[in-house]
Amino acid sequence: MSDPRRRRQIKTPSGPRKKATPDLSKYKMQPPRTGRPEVPKPQPKPDPSQQRPRGGQRDGKRGGQRGGPRRQNNRGQQGRQQRPEPEALKNETWARILEHDSKSSVATAMAEKSLALCRIKTKGSEALVLNQRLYIGKDQSKRTEVASILGMAHFDKMSNMARQDLPSLVQMFVEEHAQYFVDEFYNKAGPMSLKQHSYELLPDVGPVKARNMVKARDQVGVFASMDELNALAKIKGAELLAQRFIEEMEDKTLVPRLTQLLLPVEA
Repeated sequence: MSDPRRRRQIKTPSGPRKKATPDLSKYKMQPPRTGRPEVPKPQPKPDPSQQRPRGGQRDGKRGGQRGGPRRQNNRGQQGRQQRPEPEALKNETWARILEHDSKSSVATAMAEKSLALCRIKTKGSEALVLNQRLYIGKDQSKRTEVASILGMAHFDKMSNMARQDLPSLVQMFVEEHAQYFVDEFYNKAGPMSLKQHSYELLPDVGPVKARNMVKARDQVGVFASMDELNALAKIKGAELLAQRFIEEMEDKTLVPRLTQLLLPVEA
């Protein structure tokens, strides 16, 4: 016989459970809609004369959202303020026109003391020609054709026409001061080292050409003029010197720099 303590106690289900019936008294049934829904009537437009001004504007005074004063917007005023002129032009007095756009009244010019290129806002609509001189000094009363100096002009951002006219402009500047450059460079130039002469700084002038120029100078002592230099040394002195200046304007790392050694021109 088996031990009654080991018998499994199995509960016999008494039957299926009955679901609780919901109390319908808790729920209120809405009656179904009948008839045509009511259409909202259009509202009349308000009279503009009776509208309240926005932004707290009262009695002709402008205010903020709560009737207080609005903050002033100084961005427009700051944009209208004139920019300070470049530091590189603070000692400049005259500039020469390289290119001028009469429609925008903006000109590209070359300062005479340093040959620096700058952008100028001109007065009036009259077109300015190449090599025309403009006063850009500190005396505002003498600036009859200059409204303001906009800034420096970058060589790589100039137009093709300006790049083509730049050699002619620099050469005309050298020719106008031909005697100064003959005395200060061609008559005083000497050897920079045992193997190189100062004449070799000029484009297309090598050691042989430099020695011939020195011999031509020794024959007369000093060159009396640019014409005598060109005739004896068989060169174009003004054109060579202008080309050297342009090379230094394009390449700021080129040394030695004749623009720093010879400029400004002293009358």
